[in-house]
Amino acid sequence: MLITFVSAKNSPGVTTATLALAAEWPREAFVVDADPSGGDIAAGLGRGSWPPGSTVLELVVQARHEPVGHLLQRMAVRVDHGPAVLGGLGRPGQAAAVPWAQLSGAFRALGDIDVLCDGGRFLASGGITPLLQASHHVVVVTGSTLPAARSAARLTALLREEVLPSAAALGLLVVGAGRPYSAGDIATACQVPLLGQLPLDPRAARVWAEGREPGPGFRRSALQREARRIALAAPPAQAAS
Repeated sequence: MLITFVSAKNSPGVTTATLALAAEWPREAFVVDADPSGGDIAAGLGRGSWPPGSTVLELVVQARHEPVGHLLQRMAVRVDHGPAVLGGLGRPGQAAAVPWAQLSGAFRALGDIDVLCDGGRFLASGGITPLLQASHHVVVVTGSTLPAARSAARLTALLREEVLPSAAALGLLVVGAGRPYSAGDIATACQVPLLGQLPLDPRAARVWAEGREPGPGFRRSALQREARRIALAAPPAQAAS
């Protein structure tokens, strides 16, 4: 199953949400940093140090000679408290060099392995539209402030009407609901299903965003508890074929 997470402007971190969910995923899963503006995982989770052979561009090069499933197993960086991760692009503009449609097809064909892509902030041009169109599910991550909710509503309308082949593939993830709008109200305004909500938990979020040590209570943090609940409710891989 292929799931891509994106956000509109005025929204909290897609990267933190993607990594938090993937860490609790009930099946084997890989996170791919597909942010077209340049990935943040290497600087955050990797604390500025990331193997040069563990990136999307290197995957594209190696995929000419080896199946993508084998490459992910070999190239992804694994952390004790989190998922296996493939690093992203080094700078804006490199997304145009990635054959996203071909790569998406390979991700979809991985059977029982799920791929969760961190798509960053949505770009109408020079972005990852073929990846979004090939995804089984596209999840828009948003906050609950008025600017965030309005931006999310505009983005979901654009995705539903002009980008995605099926509105059924679109869902909403709200971070920090109740500031002031509820997750349900935002989902209603966006006219898409609410997949869940994550709390504002700065201490736990810094593990994913800044590479902080997780500490003994990390898995019991509010962020990871709610991420676990959402991940366990994810549809099985065979339902997304």
